Amino acid sequence: MFFKPSILLSFEEDGIGKGSGRSIPGFDLHEALMKCEDSLEKYGGHSMAVGISVKKSKFEEFKNELEEIAKQAHIDEIIPIVKIDAKINLSDINKEMVESLKMLEPFGEANKMPIFAFKNLKIDSIRSLSEGKHLKLTLKENNIIVNAIGFNLGNLVDEYRIGDKVDVAGVLEINTFNGVESLQINVKDIMRAV
Repeated sequence: MFFKPSILLSFEEDGIGKGSGRSIPGFDLHEALMKCEDSLEKYGGHSMAVGISVKKSKFEEFKNELEEIAKQAHIDEIIPIVKIDAKINLSDINKEMVESLKMLEPFGEANKMPIFAFKNLKIDSIRSLSEGKHLKLTLKENNIIVNAIGFNLGNLVDEYRIGDKVDVAGVLEINTFNGVESLQINVKDIMRAV
């Protein structure tokens, strides 16, 4: 949500904190831990995901070291990049096409779900869900309308209006609600059409 490397720890009664961390492209979390190894009990993983153990008495030292490494790496300047697999039109998608994407599974770090770009879609409806946390849209191209959901994008609800033209990057999925299936774009990014 914040596009920052994160580590979550839970301290046990023995005073050892165990946890895991996830990073962002452009910041090697495992390499950062190697620079902090004197304050850690154990650690392992790779650039994007790690597991660690740290004594409670060494936690502040570890935290300060890691925050300084992140600051020196200028992580606040790293901009998220959405890698688009293909540009398609709403007329190109149907249930069979979306279901055929399942043949590419399993999806994960080395095999990401395909992200599609849709250009110049008209916002037909827009609202926020879950107390402003998520963005719910219907998007229109010619006479074709598709639902779209933007998880953790609810803050954008006031930036767009019905009738605005937008470019959207997202994952295609089939949403089932009350036994009815419909195509849906899981929005990864949205901007005014250029």
